[in-house]
Amino acid sequence: MSIRVPVTGVLNEKQAHALTSKLAYSMEGICACTYDEINREIIVESENESNTEYVLGIIQTMILEEKEIRAMGSRLIKTQNQQKQTYPTIDQTEIANYFDLNGTMKKELAVELYSIFDLIFQNISQNYNAKNRKYSSLIPREVMDVCKYVNYFPQNAYFVAELPHDYYVLKQVKVENDIENFVRLNEFMLSPAVCFHCYQELKNQEIKDSIVFTAEGSCFRHEAAWRVGQHRMNEFSMREIIYFGQPEFVCQIRNDILEEIWDLFNEIGFCGRIETAHDPFYFPQDSSRAQHQMLADMKYELVVEIPNSNISFSIASFNNVKDTLCREFEITSSMDKKFLHSGCVAFGIDRWVYALMSTFGLDIQCYPQKIREYYRR
Repeated sequence: MSIRVPVTGVLNEKQAHALTSKLAYSMEGICACTYDEINREIIVESENESNTEYVLGIIQTMILEEKEIRAMGSRLIKTQNQQKQTYPTIDQTEIANYFDLNGTMKKELAVELYSIFDLIFQNISQNYNAKNRKYSSLIPREVMDVCKYVNYFPQNAYFVAELPHDYYVLKQVKVENDIENFVRLNEFMLSPAVCFHCYQELKNQEIKDSIVFTAEGSCFRHEAAWRVGQHRMNEFSMREIIYFGQPEFVCQIRNDILEEIWDLFNEIGFCGRIETAHDPFYFPQDSSRAQHQMLADMKYELVVEIPNSNISFSIASFNNVKDTLCREFEITSSMDKKFLHSGCVAFGIDRWVYALMSTFGLDIQCYPQKIREYYRR
């Protein structure tokens, strides 16, 4: 059933869209949440009519919170619409033969494209003398506590559970097949981003010179089940370039990589834009942090727009977090003992693969020259 809540005179357009995004993580038992711009209504599709009051109560509570937040729009940094290029109309069911749209499996062409994009990003990282790393998919909860990840982004957190190594418990689990009464959290989370491992590696250290890392790994974010599919997944792969140094260095390397990736984006023939963005803070009391990120240009996102569709999504982010995380992890300069600045560029490799397939189809001969050259290697 549909639950429609009018917001005319209560929320502006930016606030309404921001609220819709948060509502997706705020209610169990729903299967869709959208904003109707024409009628100016929040629309929630509920799986169960009996939970209408529960849903309405949450919506009304969050509307009151959202109306107090000053919602800021993104600022356009670069744009490209490839007007002279003709794109094919792609059947999503054909893509699903190689790239399961729920993200659970990639095969054949999708796997090859994954390797191609990761190699491209690795080669770019070597232009900056990046040190290679391979980190675990698990990260200690105490590390995430340092940067307050669960405090700011509880909607995305995935924890790791275990059964105790206890003879009587394990025997009872076998006999009764009862897991929930005995399972417990352990000291790890599933890593939501690669870069946090770098901060842990450098924790409490003094760094003489600027330093750059690159690493690829699996990342995990808890999505609403009805949103998973196509470019949005619970488990996804990222290649990151992570940099530490003086403020001028961090600002320069972020801009240099941004220009290099924008050239790649155009060379491939994608349509899209780079715009200012902020992290998905959940609670209204943290909205000032989101505003600060936007005003201080701490986060840019590269958004691809899929031709012949209304689909668009971020495929890379370019971050300069100033000294915020180095301060939390006590990473300082050996020269002046001040906290270093840091940032990262993050590539959602699965999203680049999906964007390429959705833009150009499944025939490698129809792909841009750069991709075909890497494919022949």
